[in-house]
Amino acid sequence: MSIHRRAMLGSTAAALAASSVRARTPAAQPALEDRLAEAARAARHRLDHDGVRFSGPAWDLLLDQGRQAQFFLLGEAHGIAENPKLAAALYAALAPTGYEKLAIEVSPPMAAELDAAAEGGVDGLRALFADPGAQVAFFGMAEEAALLADVRRVAPAGRPVLWGLDYEVGADRRLIARLEEAPKPPAAAAALATLAAASAGSWARYAETGSPQHIFSFGGDPALVRAVRDGWPGVDPHSGWILDTLEETLEINRLWVAQRGYESNARRARFNRANLIRYWQAERAEGRAPRVMFKFGAGHMVRGLSPTAVFDIGTLAPEIAATVGGESYHLLVLPGAGSQVANFDPTVWSYRPGPGGAYGEGLEPILDQALPDAWTLIDLRPLRPLIPGHRLTAAGTELSRLVHGFDAVLVMSGSTPSTNL
Repeated sequence: MSIHRRAMLGSTAAALAASSVRARTPAAQPALEDRLAEAARAARHRLDHDGVRFSGPAWDLLLDQGRQAQFFLLGEAHGIAENPKLAAALYAALAPTGYEKLAIEVSPPMAAELDAAAEGGVDGLRALFADPGAQVAFFGMAEEAALLADVRRVAPAGRPVLWGLDYEVGADRRLIARLEEAPKPPAAAAALATLAAASAGSWARYAETGSPQHIFSFGGDPALVRAVRDGWPGVDPHSGWILDTLEETLEINRLWVAQRGYESNARRARFNRANLIRYWQAERAEGRAPRVMFKFGAGHMVRGLSPTAVFDIGTLAPEIAATVGGESYHLLVLPGAGSQVANFDPTVWSYRPGPGGAYGEGLEPILDQALPDAWTLIDLRPLRPLIPGHRLTAAGTELSRLVHGFDAVLVMSGSTPSTNL
């Protein structure tokens, strides 16, 4: 005789619940949103910042969780000036406990370029970005560049600190130049010359028009990259990773331009995960298991299904941590009341202050409990029993994703927009 376990448990729970109801006078239950709001108020902690140092109960909680975790995942609304300052302070405080890597939203080969440039501090990064072909997303903001310089300064010397897990939107010319420097067969050199000319021509049209459609990563043909690979048997590992990055970037964005958004997001998430595995396997091959801080857009860091309906880094990271007996801690950072963020303007490749977008939509029962006069960390773990699995849809998709996908949310009310480097 077979027994359906879930049905049996459900029947047992129903019987116990019925017995409990008969034993006492029924009482009206507050609405789920009201119960979540009450629990959020009980789980909130103040974060203080005097312009230089962070302190307060929230700071202590974050440090405690970071010390316990193998991976600390910071998912953000991009463009908050104070957030990279928080990340830098957390990394510096946690570095003595074994944090050796910072994973960021750039490509692997450009992470290596940033790592080398950050040896010279912010000035080194400014010199890198003086090359128009070396522009990367996000780190052209002054506060983000300062984060890289600060992390490089406290990280172990002699080893790379930055892990890039993403595709590459703006630095294809820099990567092509690195390929040109590497020894290669004549067939690969000829194919690379064709690729370089296509990239340069596309960027020249962008400079003339300011039209994002001429950014090469959105209009280039991935077949040009494959031709280089075909002519380069036995390509060295670094050049091979550059070719992987260029080809995947063009394929991901070709899907996006063709309005095949889900397929584009799924391919990008797959590339993100593959890059993380590649870095991690290299460390394990050396017998190492470094602690890692991640700093990406919120959708990449959520545990479980992302807002774009894919499984991204935030789902893989806890599983990797578990292989060495560790866990991951997921923090969401959002602007609050009275805040602005820096929004990217692709027509001039710079950042402008503006509203913080729709990151908080559907999360009001929790986010509205932020303290009115301070940045507020809300520990989400005590809220999870209020939204069990069978109540996810009823509770609202975004609210459920927040509570189960992140361990805490930090609301930075009154935060300011990042500035251009």
